[in-house]
Amino acid sequence: MPELTASSLMEHHEAAKTLVALLEGNGRFVAGEPRFKRDITSARQHALGQKPTAAVFTCIDSRVTAESVFDCDFGQLLVVRTAGHVPDRAAVGSLEFAAAELGVSLVIVLGHERCGAINAALHAVEDDTHDPRTDYLVEQLWQPASQALAETADGEDAAPKALRLQVRRTVADLGRRENLEGVLIAGAVYDLDTGRVTLIEEN
Repeated sequence: MPELTASSLMEHHEAAKTLVALLEGNGRFVAGEPRFKRDITSARQHALGQKPTAAVFTCIDSRVTAESVFDCDFGQLLVVRTAGHVPDRAAVGSLEFAAAELGVSLVIVLGHERCGAINAALHAVEDDTHDPRTDYLVEQLWQPASQALAETADGEDAAPKALRLQVRRTVADLGRRENLEGVLIAGAVYDLDTGRVTLIEEN
């Protein structure tokens, strides 16, 4: 797995440049100075084809809109979503397709604060209960939720730790996929209050 380190970024030059550009776009978003309006004129300009430079694997949360967060125009970003960015077969297959067919060399796993799926898993672990409506997600998120609870002091919120554990876990999962070999996979967290994206370094 190409880890998010200085040497890794040097080895994956184009992907690293794309990552820097996306973080610069996030800076414009935070500053309230987006470059792209993403209106119908832009949509028509990109209607005949796409050359995305990156894929973002993120949560289904309606407050996390990757194109806005990274200030990207039509055709620049592929977005894959599952609750809690759980890497199920469809999500992984979509990212593998992005790499093989569209030449995407960077995947950002973007978690976010106050994630409903993470919270559901934390509550299930604490109460040792199961709900048929969320059983699959809870099962997939049980490990980071239980680890976070075990490593968090009494009275301390375990959700931020569980979220970061899940981001790292997803990055590691994708990094083991043969069809994503050579793709730079970066973990990050989106702050709902500030709009800022912060990279998570590998352990």
